[in-house]
Amino acid sequence: MADYALEAAERAFLEALNELGVRYLVVGVTAASLQGARVATEDVDLWFADTTDPRVGEAARRAGGLWISGSFGMQPPTIGGALGDRFDVVLTMSGLDGFEAEYGRSRILEVDGIAVHVLPLERIIQSKRAANRPKDQAALPALEAALAVERDETKEP
Repeated sequence: MADYALEAAERAFLEALNELGVRYLVVGVTAASLQGARVATEDVDLWFADTTDPRVGEAARRAGGLWISGSFGMQPPTIGGALGDRFDVVLTMSGLDGFEAEYGRSRILEVDGIAVHVLPLERIIQSKRAANRPKDQAALPALEAALAVERDETKEP
């Protein structure tokens, strides 16, 4: 039996997002850990091009989950049901450009056999510095160390 980073419903959700052509980015500490940073998190932060896109809800339904769009003015959109509470929807990223520009800079990585767009380490670091919360400041040394390793690896012949 294979080990997976994601639960079956979470994999199904990301696969459905891709199949339906929904543009999203994995951001924050999860994106950093996928790029080698030694950090831990319990959730996966997703930044969508358009949270009003009905295909996001369709992807959630295909995975047995729920999508509450947040259009009721209460809170940001929420993902739940069979998808649990591991996905958090991010509406903006501190210190960064808009979604379109950051999506253009994204890296494509494979997670459990699924291609996902992730925010590059340099951009995550810039965002953490701009947010300047204590938890962001605490994560910076690990993020910067991972970026240094990544840069060293690209210099090797």
